[in-house]
Amino acid sequence: MIKYLTLAFEYIVREFIMERFEVDKEVEEKVNQILQKVTKLSFEDILSYALKSEEEAIQLYKFLSQKLEEPHAKMKFEQFIKMEKEHKERILGIFNELFPNKKPSKSPSATWVEISTEIKPDIKTVKDYLEVLKVAIQAEKLAENIYKFIAKNLSDEEYKNIFLALAEEEKEHYDFLKDQYRFYKRAKAEESMHEMMDKLLRKE
Repeated sequence: MIKYLTLAFEYIVREFIMERFEVDKEVEEKVNQILQKVTKLSFEDILSYALKSEEEAIQLYKFLSQKLEEPHAKMKFEQFIKMEKEHKERILGIFNELFPNKKPSKSPSATWVEISTEIKPDIKTVKDYLEVLKVAIQAEKLAENIYKFIAKNLSDEEYKNIFLALAEEEKEHYDFLKDQYRFYKRAKAEESMHEMMDKLLRKE
């Protein structure tokens, strides 16, 4: 019995550590791939891309807030909706000042949310939620990096500070999403451990 418990514990710890490493690595790789493409665009197109990303973030958090019943997460996603709307308004204001009489272009580069085909139309299991969280994590990390890039390439101090503040808020979203992912991944792992123990015990 002790042997089975030890094996189960080692399995769950190994799976959790590997998943955490793989998610971090996957986020970094995919964000860097998109970032390299986006940063080669004109500044007008980069701002257009940012506006498109903010709109998709709003829709993603609306989806999550409507599907989840857990009060804390639901409240946080409703706050994110409000914040992303404010981000969009700030960026649009800067776009209109820098490019008067122009409308944001259709960005030639796809946002991470747009290119992901893994978002479930519904959330019925922990696995479904984890998949959506993974997309949101990557989108927030990408937004943070893009806003830092924009700030770095702006000479106007007011605009620079606005984008640095936006980057910091996106990082806060990212941190919350990572905590959610780790918590529910751990819960899923514990569920798997119980299932494995059941199978082990039935074999005895």
